[in-house]
Amino acid sequence: MVSEDDFEFTRKKTTPTDQEKNDWITVSVASCCVLTSVSYLIAGLWDATAKTPKLNWWAFVVRPLVSATLAVSLLIERFTPVKILATVWWAFGFLSISFVNVENLSKSLTILNLVSIEWAASFLLFLCALRNSKHFITQYTQSQTLSEPLLVNETPDANTSQLKEPSFLSKLTFSWVNPLLAVGYRKPLVLEDIPCLAPIDEAGVAHEKFTKAWDSLQTEKILDKANLVPKALAKVFFKEMVLSGLCLLVRNIMVVVSPLLLYAFFDYANLEIKDLHHGLLLVGCLIIVKVVESLTNRQFYFMARRTGMRMRSALMVKVYEKQLNLSNLGKTRHSTGEVVNYIAIDAYQMGDFPMWFHFGWACFIQLFLSMAILFYVVGLGVLPGLVPLIVCALLNLPFAKAMQKSQLNFMVAQDKRLRSTSEILNNMKVIKLQSWEEKFKKIVESFRETEVHWLRETQLKQAYGTVLYWMSPTLVSSVH
Repeated sequence: MVSEDDFEFTRKKTTPTDQEKNDWITVSVASCCVLTSVSYLIAGLWDATAKTPKLNWWAFVVRPLVSATLAVSLLIERFTPVKILATVWWAFGFLSISFVNVENLSKSLTILNLVSIEWAASFLLFLCALRNSKHFITQYTQSQTLSEPLLVNETPDANTSQLKEPSFLSKLTFSWVNPLLAVGYRKPLVLEDIPCLAPIDEAGVAHEKFTKAWDSLQTEKILDKANLVPKALAKVFFKEMVLSGLCLLVRNIMVVVSPLLLYAFFDYANLEIKDLHHGLLLVGCLIIVKVVESLTNRQFYFMARRTGMRMRSALMVKVYEKQLNLSNLGKTRHSTGEVVNYIAIDAYQMGDFPMWFHFGWACFIQLFLSMAILFYVVGLGVLPGLVPLIVCALLNLPFAKAMQKSQLNFMVAQDKRLRSTSEILNNMKVIKLQSWEEKFKKIVESFRETEVHWLRETQLKQAYGTVLYWMSPTLVSSVH
C-alpha cells in the first residue's frame, strides 16, 4: 500500500535561501529602475531650467514615471494574473527598447548615457520575466503530475503560521506587517490570525544565549560579589545595542542638519540673483535628510523595543528557573512577593532599558550640537536661553528622587501584601477552623490600601515629571 509520505519526496519546496536570493534579485532590479527614473528626472529638470533647452521635456516626464511604475511592479505583492501581465510588460518593454536603440545605433552609431542605463535596466527586467516564465511552466508541469499527496489535511492546526525573516526593503519600510494589517482591516483579529514569533525572538532562544553567557562568565576569575547580570546582557546583546545606537546617532545628525538647510533657504531667498539649480539642490537635500531621519527614527524604536523584549524574556525565564532551584533556606530569604517584584518590575523594566540608555547619551550629543548651531546663528544671545534649560533640569531632580522613593515604598508594600496572602493560603485550614476569615481579610485589605496609596503617589509624580518635560521646550523658546 502506498502511503502519503511516498509521494511527498517529489514535491519541490522553496528553501529559505532561494527565497532570500529571489528577494535580493528583485530589490536589485527595482533599485536599477529607480536609478533610471531619478536620472531622467534630474536630467529633465536640469535641462528645463537651462537657458536653451536641448531635450524634449515630455520624454523626461514620461520616462521617469514608466521606470518608477516598473519598480513598483517588482516590489508589490502580485496575484497570478497581475504577475503574468507584468511579465509580458517587462518582455515587451525590453524588446521595444532594444529595437529602437539598435535602429538609432545603425543611424548615428551613438546613444545617450541615460538610454544605455535604461537599456540595461530593461534587460534585467527581461531576465526577471524569463524567471517568472520558468516558474509558471514548472507550476503547470507539476499540476499535471501525481506529485501531490492523495490525502490533504483540510483542517490545519490553528496558529501554525510563523513570521519569516523579511527582506531588506521589507525591514526598511515595515511592509512585512501589511498582511496582518490587511486581515485586521477586513475583520476583527483573533488568536489564529496572529502568526507565531520568529525563532530568534522566542524566549527560549534568548534564555539559552543568556545562560551560555552567564556560564562563561562564571568560569572566568570573577569575584563572587560581582553582579554578572549586566555583563551577561552586554555580552549577548552588545551588537544589537550598537546597531540601534547608530540609528539614533544618524537620526540626531539629521535633526541637526535640517535647521542648517532651512537657514540656507533663508540666505538663498535673500539673494538678488537666484540660481535655480542651487535651489533645487537645497530642496533635494532637505527631502533626503527628512527621509533618512524618518527611517532611522523608526528603525531605532523598533530595534530598541525588540532588544528590550529579548532582555526581558531572558531575565524572566532565568528568574523562574532560579526559583524552581531554590533551597528551603533560600525560599525563606526570598518570599513570593519579592520574586513577583523581580519579574513584574525589575525584569519588566529591562524592556525599556535599551531605549532610555540610548536616550541618555543621545540627549547630550543633541544638546551640544543644538547649542553649537545656536551660537553659530545667534551668537551670545543664546546664553539667556540656557538659564530656563538649567532650571528645568534642576527641577527634574526632586521629582526623580520622589518618584524613586514612592516606587521603593510601593514594592515594599506589594511584597508585604503578597507575603501575607501566601501565609494565609498556606494556613487556610487553621483560619477556617478558628473562624478568623474576617480578621485576616481586613489585614490583607489594609495592606492593599497601603499599596494603592504608594502606586497613586508614583503615578502622580510621574505625571508631574511628564508635564515639566513637555513644558521645557516652550519655556526655553519663549526666552529665546
